[in-house]
Amino acid sequence: MREKGEASRSTYESIAKRVATEGRGRATYLGEQRVSQGKGLDPLVDPRGLPKYGPVRGAGNLLIPDGDGFLLKYGVAMAVQTDIDTTGSMGNNIDIAFQVQPKVQNLLIQGDGAVLRRYNTQMCTGVIQDEVDRFPYQRSQFEPDNEVERQMGLFDPQRGGGDPAEEYQLGLFAAAYLTDASITRYGLRGYYFSVGDEIGRDQLDRDLLARVFGSDVLEKAFGSAAPQSLPTTREVAKKLLGNWHGFFLQVKTNGYVGKWWSEVLGKERVVQLPRTEDLAEVQACIIGLTEGVLNLQSAVDFLRKAGLSRGEATSIVDACAGIPVGLQTTFPNFEKIPLAGATFASREDIWPIGTKGVSSDAKSKRKKSAGAEKKKPDWKL
Repeated sequence: MREKGEASRSTYESIAKRVATEGRGRATYLGEQRVSQGKGLDPLVDPRGLPKYGPVRGAGNLLIPDGDGFLLKYGVAMAVQTDIDTTGSMGNNIDIAFQVQPKVQNLLIQGDGAVLRRYNTQMCTGVIQDEVDRFPYQRSQFEPDNEVERQMGLFDPQRGGGDPAEEYQLGLFAAAYLTDASITRYGLRGYYFSVGDEIGRDQLDRDLLARVFGSDVLEKAFGSAAPQSLPTTREVAKKLLGNWHGFFLQVKTNGYVGKWWSEVLGKERVVQLPRTEDLAEVQACIIGLTEGVLNLQSAVDFLRKAGLSRGEATSIVDACAGIPVGLQTTFPNFEKIPLAGATFASREDIWPIGTKGVSSDAKSKRKKSAGAEKKKPDWKL
C-alpha cells in the first residue's frame, strides 16, 4: 500500500512529460479519453464518488502505528481547495494549474519558507463548468503528494461556454457541506479558492445537486433532517466561511463579477489575479498573510526570492493587502496544534498523549505495531 507523504519533483516531471507528449499539453487527456470511451468520470474526481468514495471529501491527520501509539508524521492536516473555472476563455485554466504545481509545492508546502510548512497540507482541485455541460462540477480527493497532479489528469473539462453564470455555487456547496477536515476540529480554518472570470447562481437547484453529487446528497450534507428549502448561495458562503478562509481570485476586471462575489464572500475576499499563471504566488501571499508568517513588507521579499521582479511582487501584494491579514492567528489553538512527531493514543484523538483532550480511556486502547520507515523527500527547485 502506498504511503502518502511529500511530493516528489521527479514524479511530477514524469507526469509532465507524458502530458507534453501523449496529451500534447492537455493535462486532462487521460480523463477525456476515459469519458470518450463511455466510462464516465473516474470515481476519484466524480463528485458522487461512486462506487466506493462517496460525495464527502476528507482531509485527515495521517497517524501511523508507532510502538504503543500513533505518530503524527507530517503535522496536522491542512485542507486547501482550489476550484477552477474551465469554461470559455478559461478553458485552459486546468492545464495552467497543472503547470504551476511545482511553484505551489515550493511556495506553499515544501520549499524554504513555505507558508504552510508546519502543516500536512492536503490539496483538492475542483473544475467549474456550466449546468448544460456533461459534468457541471468535478472534484478530486484531498491529497498531500503527487496524487494532486495525477488526479488533475482525470478531469474532463469541456472547455466551452453556456450562459454567463457558471456553477461556482456547486464548489461553495461542496466545500461547505461535503468536506470533513481535521483542521476545523482545532478551531482553525482551511483555505478555499475559486478562480475565474464570472458569477455563479444565487440559488441552489435540487435536481442539479442530485445530478452532480448523487441522489443522497441532501442527507450527506444535512443529515437525516434535510431542510425543506435549500440555502441561498450567500447562505452557503456564510457556512463555508465558518470553516474556511474563502477567496475569489478574479481573472479579468469585469465590474459585475467583482460586485457579485463581494456580496457572496465579502469585498475583502475578492482578489485580482493578474493571470492564472500567477496562481501559486497569489495563493502563497494570501495564505502567508492570513497565517501571519508574512506581512505586507516581507511578502514582497518572499515573492522576489521566488523569482518575481519587484514590480510584479509589489503588484500581487497590493492586490492581497485588503484581506483579513493575520486572521488565522487570532484563533485560540493557533499556537497549540500538534506538530510533526507528536504521538497519539489512538487514531480518533486530535490531541497528543499528555495534552488536553486525551482521555485515560483512549490511552488504554493503544495498539502495537511497527513504526513506518521515513523516506527522504526529493523535491527541490
